[in-house]
Amino acid sequence: MDNGAYQKYKQENPDVYTPLSTYDYLDNYVHTLTNAELVVCTVAVVLAAFALYKVLKKLTHKRTDNHKEKSGDEHE
Repeated sequence: MDNGAYQKYKQENPDVYTPLSTYDYLDNYVHTLTNAELVVCTVAVVLAAFALYKVLKKLTHKRTDNHKEKSGDEHE
């Protein structure tokens, strides 16, 4: 019905099954970072450390305030 057009197409464009071992040269992980990437990572780590410091400082400050309030109420 198609006058052999499909067979002609298959002859001109054969199926190619490339084994995965052909792509072994591709690296999944980057082993070197550019200067810009290093700066971004460093800034992210510094900001995370600063945020953690602020949270811990706030928590310890609340505990000392609560402890002072409780001890102050007992003396009155």
